[in-house]
Amino acid sequence: MILMPRSLRHIIAICCLCWSITNAFGVSSNCHFLSWHEGVEKRNFLADSTVFSNFQDENISKCVLRDTIDSSRNLINEKDVATETLSDSLKKESANSVDSEKTKKSFFSLVMKGIKRFIGEFNTFDTLYIEPQHYKFQAMWQITNSFEQFRLKSGKGNYVDLSPDVNTRMGPYVGYSLIFLGYTLQLNNLYIGNTKKSFNLSLYTALFGVDFYYRDNKKFKIRELFENNKELYLPHDVYENIFDGFHVKYWGFNTYYIFNHRRHSYPAAYNQSTCQKRSSGSPLAGFGYGKYDISMDWEKLREFIPKEAVGNAESSANSSGILGRDEYFDNLDYESFSLYGGYSYNWVFAKNWLLGTSATLALSYNKSRGENKINNNFFDDFKFSNMIFDGVGRIGIVWNNTRLFAGAVAQIHSYNYSKEHLMVNNIFGNLNLYVGFNIGKKKKYRSKGKWFEF
Repeated sequence: MILMPRSLRHIIAICCLCWSITNAFGVSSNCHFLSWHEGVEKRNFLADSTVFSNFQDENISKCVLRDTIDSSRNLINEKDVATETLSDSLKKESANSVDSEKTKKSFFSLVMKGIKRFIGEFNTFDTLYIEPQHYKFQAMWQITNSFEQFRLKSGKGNYVDLSPDVNTRMGPYVGYSLIFLGYTLQLNNLYIGNTKKSFNLSLYTALFGVDFYYRDNKKFKIRELFENNKELYLPHDVYENIFDGFHVKYWGFNTYYIFNHRRHSYPAAYNQSTCQKRSSGSPLAGFGYGKYDISMDWEKLREFIPKEAVGNAESSANSSGILGRDEYFDNLDYESFSLYGGYSYNWVFAKNWLLGTSATLALSYNKSRGENKINNNFFDDFKFSNMIFDGVGRIGIVWNNTRLFAGAVAQIHSYNYSKEHLMVNNIFGNLNLYVGFNIGKKKKYRSKGKWFEF
């Protein structure tokens, strides 16, 4: 046994006591520390839980917001796609409409250019050959003589010629460009009840010419009769009396194109609107149509001719001539279709003087209503025997110094209808004598500063 001093023992005892106290206090402190730490951790856990829940709620809200935003974006994208699709369709429609408008405009512009070019051709001249019209208006006095004749001829050469009296009219005319208006007084037939109706209109331009005609007449006189291979000389009163057993009604037109219209002026010879400065000619080509309705009372014709004029009436009645028992037709109704070709020439034989001539030959097809039809097709019913030649001729002499003009123009038309037993020839025309003047200069020829100049 080890002996230690008393003081040392006291010190050791004090140290052991302090150690035990320290251990006891440390355990308590540790317990309190643990409980505090646990409380802190619990509070932190609760706080973290709250924060987590808040964070989780916030994340959920953000997700909902993100989903909402995404859906909105999708809707916006869908709207954008729809808008883009609509915009594209509208663009395509607008592009198509623009293209169609461009097509329409281009087609319309082409048509307008063609019309302008066609109208421009009316004023396209070679000024070395043609002097254009300087004035807008025309005034003239004109005398018109109209004549007409029909010949009905049998297959054996017998025929009768019938024609009305020459019709003479006169009166003033005023014109602007191609349009003429006038009033004429018929000099040789002033009584009321005249049954003769006639109308003639000829339109002459630089490029083409057109003739319109209409006739309705039953006041004919017998001019010549050829019967049984000899001419019958009838009493004077027979020639002077009107034979009302013959009635004709017909109308038609023919038109023709002037090929060399830049150097050859058709109006210079027949319409006084331009002046031909140098001689020139041009081929012509065109077409025409005519509608005829002719009726003949053969019994009236036999009664109209005196029996003594034909010798033995019985022999005449039994003959095969015009006055015989054979009747060629009571009513002849037919149409005529024609193709024209010819030539026109203007001869400038002195200053301001012009002599113009024109002749066209037509190949015509005559189709009578009484002929049997196979069907409604024109070409299936075609017969070469219906082909025949017609013609139109003109001649004119004119003096024109661009201000004053005077002259004479004659035109004649010849149309035929031919069958084995009968031939019908119709000739009609006009002779015009005129004098006049031009007024109202065009802007191109007016003095500067003047809006009107005679």
